[in-house]
Amino acid sequence: MSEPKRLHPITMVFAIIKSIKDIIIPVVIWFFLFVLKEGTDNIIEVEGGWKWLKISPFIFIGIALIIMITSSVIKWLRFTYRVEDMELRIEHGLFIKKKRFIPFERIQSLDFSESLLHRPFGLVKVKVETAGGDLNKSEAEMSAIKKEQAEALSRMITEAKASGTVAGVDTVGEVDASESILYKISGRQLLFFASTSGRTGAVVLAILGFGGQFDQFIPFERFQEMQGIVKAGYLLLGMIAVIGLLLAWMVSVVMAYLKYNDFTLKKVEDDLMITRGLLEKRTTTIPIRRVQAVRITESLLRQPFGYASVAVEYAGGSILDENTEGLLMPVVKKKDIPALLRKTLAEYSFEVDFTPAPKIAKRRFYFIKMLLAVVVTVILSAWLWPYGLLATLFMGGALILGILQFKSAGWNITDNQLTLRYRGIDQQTVYMSKKRMQSFDISVNWFQKRAGLASIETAVMSGGGALAGVKHILGEDAKKIYEWYSPERGRVEQNAGPEEN
Repeated sequence: MSEPKRLHPITMVFAIIKSIKDIIIPVVIWFFLFVLKEGTDNIIEVEGGWKWLKISPFIFIGIALIIMITSSVIKWLRFTYRVEDMELRIEHGLFIKKKRFIPFERIQSLDFSESLLHRPFGLVKVKVETAGGDLNKSEAEMSAIKKEQAEALSRMITEAKASGTVAGVDTVGEVDASESILYKISGRQLLFFASTSGRTGAVVLAILGFGGQFDQFIPFERFQEMQGIVKAGYLLLGMIAVIGLLLAWMVSVVMAYLKYNDFTLKKVEDDLMITRGLLEKRTTTIPIRRVQAVRITESLLRQPFGYASVAVEYAGGSILDENTEGLLMPVVKKKDIPALLRKTLAEYSFEVDFTPAPKIAKRRFYFIKMLLAVVVTVILSAWLWPYGLLATLFMGGALILGILQFKSAGWNITDNQLTLRYRGIDQQTVYMSKKRMQSFDISVNWFQKRAGLASIETAVMSGGGALAGVKHILGEDAKKIYEWYSPERGRVEQNAGPEEN
């Protein structure tokens, strides 16, 4: 048994910062809309015989800060953790003391992260991930403990799970763990990855979403007289849009560079350990036995250069936490992937020959897409003539994307492994072991039935219920895969409906 330990005192600072972040936007809006408008003097108002005291906003803010500081100190004092009887025991709570006991056998990993505030003090933030835990958050979190203590706790849990015994945290000795580096991103690879990360869209949406919060405060109606100028300046608007996208791309490059800097994949005993980050260094542990499937992604920008990224779907972890996204290799030559993972993930075969979708299915991948593109082109051309004619590019894009999706579609069965290859925008190749598959579905709509085609979809038992599927393969092939999977475990759905593309 170990003595109860508290978190580092800087935890109180983190809690205060978090509280301020949670209320800063409402406070700023309140300050500008009400305080600056009405003044800050303390006055007594008499209405209907009642007396009201107008409190200075600075007094209000001071009271709020006192409450936040007091609650943070109490939370820090009441938060303790210790190891006892093969369990990690945590006690916490502001007014009501709560106890959480986490058995070692349920702990999947201890994931570490170090922010700029952690590093000067040699601290880490620890998230306890468990198999079958809450999908929206980690099982437990210790916001600031000494890195040596965190590593000792991790080693102790690993030892205890292997031997069935446990010692106190303070008496844990060094473990001679075998460690080998499987992959480390180079400077050139990192720059290439950041430049082709495809996060520009997310940045643009974030800017638009942020800006949309102020439409009720900005008098846009005053600019209505400028509508004629705006409508006449499509070229200017196009240039502004291009510049905006360029700036968004530059921001996305910087974000990706900071997030994946020094990305390293190691094998430590029976675990995969990932470290990454420049400003905030993160460490994620993925037990190899928890890996449910391997996913290789080839984006439109990277595929021509022979590059891909590798990720795994694994059981447990909080799916909304970016630290558990399962990315093993952000960017790597596709031809090198089998050699890098063959020994580590020996259960999977990465060199397979795919059975492609039949030629009769080719038009089904692009027909509906081109029809929609024609409709969009007609509408935009009528509305924005002649600039709307540029929308004809959509038809070419729809045709090219459909052909690429047709060429990507394929499947393979090798012993106890099912491999599916398909494309949305990026090409995905998913390797699944039969024992890890949770379901297998076959769907056939009316158009597919006439051509003897079917679509298949399968899911593995990861925390997020990861899906993979291929459309418009031969019905005979779909039946063959179903029989391989075993009728006793699978389920077949025959659906009638509009054709999916």
